[in-house]
Formats: sequence, structure tokens, C-alpha cells
Amino acid sequence: MTIWEAMTTLLREILLTGQMILILLLGYLSMAMLPLRRKGKMTTLTVAVEVANLVLFYLLLDCVFHYREPEKPRTWPAAVDAFGKLPVALLIAAEVLTAGYLVWAIRKMIRFRSENLTPLAVKETIDLLPAGVAMEEEDGKVVFSNLTMNKVSRALTGRVLTDIGPLLALGGMQVPAGVGDGGEMQIEPDEEESDDGTRSNIFRVTEPNGTRVWQFASDTTEEDGKTYLRLVATDISAQAEINAELQAKHDKLTEINRRLDIFNRNAERIIISQELLTARMQVHNETGHILLASRHYMEHPEAVNETEFLHTLKLTNAHLLNEYETDDTERDELSEAIEMASEIGVKVKLNGMIPEGGAPRTILAAAINECATNIRKHADGDLLTVNTDMGGETVVFTLVGSGNAPAGPVTETGGLASLRKLTEKEGGTMEVSAEPDFTLTIRMTNA
Repeated sequence: MTIWEAMTTLLREILLTGQMILILLLGYLSMAMLPLRRKGKMTTLTVAVEVANLVLFYLLLDCVFHYREPEKPRTWPAAVDAFGKLPVALLIAAEVLTAGYLVWAIRKMIRFRSENLTPLAVKETIDLLPAGVAMEEEDGKVVFSNLTMNKVSRALTGRVLTDIGPLLALGGMQVPAGVGDGGEMQIEPDEEESDDGTRSNIFRVTEPNGTRVWQFASDTTEEDGKTYLRLVATDISAQAEINAELQAKHDKLTEINRRLDIFNRNAERIIISQELLTARMQVHNETGHILLASRHYMEHPEAVNETEFLHTLKLTNAHLLNEYETDDTERDELSEAIEMASEIGVKVKLNGMIPEGGAPRTILAAAINECATNIRKHADGDLLTVNTDMGGETVVFTLVGSGNAPAGPVTETGGLASLRKLTEKEGGTMEVSAEPDFTLTIRMTNA
């Protein structure tokens, strides 16, 4: 079957389609070889095969047109007639050989690109970097910009990078007038020196939508006698988020330190107030005991040993005057309270378990001191009954005084007021009753 005869069958479309595909692939292969610097025999051979297939395609098209429009004049009638009389098997063989050559050449090119560093490979690698990189000549022409830098430029300026000026303008650097409009963004300029002594301008820009934070570094570099402006953009969103969290924690710690400082000052005032309260109670109690002991001696001289009384009075006065000048040995407050009550003529009767130490024992001693003084001073009594209940987590002290019943409600002033403050400070409660006898009840945690 000749090529003319093939024009009347379906083989015509197959031959045309195959020839067109081969020409396109050969063209791509020729263009791909030029950047690879493979301009030797392989490049020449590829171009020759491309030209030969273009000639075959032209002749084949002319045959098709001549078949459809036989009366229309042709450019090369003799060549087309001779080509049409050839066996179609030769054209098919030529296409098959061309396809084989394409497969072999493409494999060679792929192997070469995988085994050699080429400019195209470098460009593809830099395009895949997560950091943006751009180079600009002195005349303002951008000679290189990877895909990431183009994305950054679109996010910050709204257009693809054709001039580094708008990005530099975001950092407030010297750029041609009228370029760059980054909108409302947060910018933090800075400057640092690299290891080779060159200085880089550093600034940070937050995208308008706040999703990413970019750090830009610009400097100049020389290559082949030319000076280029280099701009590198690095995504520091993660670091910025961490810094924001650290700043928030720092602010929180600062607030905590401020509150602790206020607490310390308040605690100091509370301690001073407590010391003053304790001192006032002690002065009040000891002075009251001195006065009541003197009154008891004057009213009942026959019941008191004068020598012992005067000796005790002397020691008490000396202790009271020297309390804040000397540090005596540790004293049992409860025992002293019972002894001082006895000195003013009041007997203390204890019922129940007595606290061994801590705040309950201290408060019980203070209560005995105050109640014994009030019984002797206001009720002319001589007996103070103390009932203690230390079952469970709560301890209850009930102090009942003998003598004359109070004429009216008991007013908490002086020592009773101080005793209430001391009790409530330790988390306890205090109740005072005047019917039928003077009764004081204290409840507090058994710590």
C-alpha cells in the first residue's frame, strides 16, 4: 500500500496524529537539552531528527490536501507525487524509529539530570525551599525569585515580585520613592552582623490576616563583577507564637510578683499588729493581776502571806518592766495563768483533758487570765470552773465564774475584745453569756 492509497483509509489520521506528537516531543527535547549544556552530537542529532520529521509532516499534509482537493495547485508537486508513491510502511517505520530515538534520548537526559548539577536543578531546588529568596541587579531588575518569595510578595503587597523595593519599604529602608504599600502590618526593624563581617538589615512583618510572621534579611553580594541585592524571607510564625506565649507568661509572673509583694507588706503589718495585740493583752492581764492581788491583800490580809506576796509583786513588776529587754527561759502560759489567778484569790478548777500545746493551750491560758480577772474585779468571786471537750476535730472550752451575777449584758471591751481578736485570728469563735453566771465559751479547731 502506497501513501496515496493510505489517504483513503483510517491510517491517514493515525499517521498525522503520530507525526504531530513526535514533532512536539522532539521540540520539547531540543529545548530541554540546551540548559543542560549538552550541545554536542546528541543535541545535533535531535535537531536533525526534528527537521526530518517536520519535512515528513509537511509532505504528509500536502498529500492529504491533494487527496481532498486534487485540482488545487501545490508548492512542490513533484516531491509530493514521489512521496505519495512510496510504500506507507516506510513512513510507519520512520515514525517508529523516531519514537524509539525519543525514548532513548529522554532516558539519557533524565540520567544526566540525576547525576549532574544543572542550573535547572538548582532552580527547582530553590523553588522548593520554605524560605523566600530573591536577587535584584543594581538597576532594579529582579533576576531571580523563587516560588515562596512570590507567594510572600502576593500576601504582603498583593502582586508577584517584580521589584524588591515594595518589600524593603515594609521595613522602612531606603527604596525608590512611591514603591511599596504593605497595608496595616506590624514591623520590627533590626540590624545584625554576619560571621564574614557583612551587615544585614533584619525586619519582621506580620501578614495582614495575622496568619504568618516573616523575617526579612537583606544584604548585597557580588558575583562575576556584578553587585546584587539579596533578600531572604523566613517564616518565623512558630517562634513568634512561642515568644507571645512566653511574654504572656512573663506578664502573668510579673502580676503574681506584684501581688506577692503586696501580700508580704500586708503580712508584715499583720504580724506587727499581732505582736502589739499580744503585748497589750499581757500588759493588761499582768497589770490587772497586780491590782487585784493588792486589793485581795488589803481586804483579806490574814489570808495572805505578806512576805511571799511582796516578793511575788516585786518579781511581777520586774518581769513586766523587763519583758522586751531580756529573753527569759520558755514559760508555760497555762501554768502561769492558773498561778496568777490563785494570787488574786481565784481558784481554777479544770475538768477534762488539757491541750498539750499550740494555739488551743495559748488561748485557754489567755481566757483563764481574763475570766479570773473579771470574776475577781466585777463579781467578787473566788472560783473559775473550766470544762474542756476535745473530742473529734473541734475543741470546746467552757469557763464559768462564781460570784455575783452580772447586772446586765456583758460588754466586750479591753481584755475580752482582745481575747476575741486572738480567738478569731486562729479560726475560732467566742461566745459570752451572763445568765445565770458569767460563762465564756470558745470553739476552735483541735490542731
